[in-house]
Amino acid sequence: MKRTLSVVVGLTLSTAVLAACGGGSSDTPAAPVDADVVVKSVTGNKLDKAEYTATAGAVKIAFEGESSTNHTLLVTTPDNKTVGNKLKVQIGGSDSGTFDLATGTYNLLCDVPGHDQMKATLVVG
Repeated sequence: MKRTLSVVVGLTLSTAVLAACGGGSSDTPAAPVDADVVVKSVTGNKLDKAEYTATAGAVKIAFEGESSTNHTLLVTTPDNKTVGNKLKVQIGGSDSGTFDLATGTYNLLCDVPGHDQMKATLVVG
């Protein structure tokens, strides 16, 4: 029993030491540096901007979760047709995707119930 306890204590201390030596890095993935558009969810179930811009073609959108709840991000046309896949972020996380967008105006929105105020415009030129 003493030996088992010693092994458990030793492993626990080793894990704590290794965790402390992390060099200040975070497990939270950052937005890709090659993203054309970075959208952030912020406190109050809002997006960080009311309008974003991009150039027509393959548009890489990164979605970062900086608020205290999980969110989604949909790209929709003015007549509410979804373009591409839904991006999903957990608290402090990020997700990204590439969307084939023609010149025009698109909606960015979170479809989590109660998050109706999380919307913005994406102007693609």
